[in-house]
Amino acid sequence: MENITLAYGEATAIDGLSVTVEDGESLVLLGKSGCGKTSTMRCVAGLETPTRGRITIGDTVVFDSERGIRMAPNKRNVGMVFQSYAVWPHRTIFQNVAFPLQQQRLPKAEIRERVAEVLELVGLTDYAERGASLLSGGQMQRVALARSLVMRPSVLLLDEPLSNLDARLRDRLRVELRDIQQRLGLTCVYVTHDQSEALALADRIALMQGGRIVQIDRPERIYDAPSSAAIADFLGVSNIFPCDPGTTAPTGATATGTTTFRLTGHATEVTSAAPTPAGALTAPRACIRPEDIQLTPEPLTGANTWPGRVDVVSFQGSYVRYRVALKDGPDLDAIVPRRGTSLLGVGEPVWATADPAAIQVLPAEVTA
Repeated sequence: MENITLAYGEATAIDGLSVTVEDGESLVLLGKSGCGKTSTMRCVAGLETPTRGRITIGDTVVFDSERGIRMAPNKRNVGMVFQSYAVWPHRTIFQNVAFPLQQQRLPKAEIRERVAEVLELVGLTDYAERGASLLSGGQMQRVALARSLVMRPSVLLLDEPLSNLDARLRDRLRVELRDIQQRLGLTCVYVTHDQSEALALADRIALMQGGRIVQIDRPERIYDAPSSAAIADFLGVSNIFPCDPGTTAPTGATATGTTTFRLTGHATEVTSAAPTPAGALTAPRACIRPEDIQLTPEPLTGANTWPGRVDVVSFQGSYVRYRVALKDGPDLDAIVPRRGTSLLGVGEPVWATADPAAIQVLPAEVTA
């Protein structure tokens, strides 16, 4: 996709977006509702016509605004899996999956062979003659996936296909989807607003805001090094605090490579050993993942040690989530592993601490 723009009158859904998806790569478009991720995918499929730009699939130009090229959706060899399944309830699983091949008027023997192949791949061989109306949500999503895979598409597009499923089934199908994509070497564009889903399914994540890609990288790099506080917030960093600009205390950057910031409106200071982007210095935000906070009833000293009181205790099985009201500071969210720790009680005095290397000071937003 080269310089893709999609506008509806005065409203711009996609703003000069350019990205290359490599052969066999899974690219996840991640962002909040209205950020342009589904519109981007629909442009690839041919369901939306960009205002300008160029889209190439393999060696084939499927859209070029300057040359007046707009290939029809059914000519692009693109498979799509929707959130709503789009499975015909009055047909059997076999008939649902065979439909695109019948439209291509392939020989019946080839259709039977290819349908059997993909049904085995998605674990539905024993259900081939079952009516689709009798299926569970997870089975219907497998049918929708099989129907796209049977086409042997150049690109597989998936628009939040798991969002209607319950949490346990969603987790299981994520693993199955990733397994199928890697085994077949599928080129995929996957749209989601769920950061856990994006991390699990992507070779690269393109994080979108306002119709633009504001950060694109491997999942582990996006997770470890978000480029703004807004991105960190979207990726699950629940402790994000404005800092006073230009008031590093007591000595700013030190010989040890750490920098100390005072939280706006509080006496609390945070010390970071992570590099601070130049753009963060005018409106800095201290970002601390809740799992990087340690809690202890014993008094502590040194950098990033803050006294407080437990306000909320939420038992989550393998971990406990706490909200701690810091003395002279904001509320702090902490996730503590259950094993090897004692359960703290509401109202109990505690000390919170965080390694300076785990604290990032970032700009509020990515600037163009």
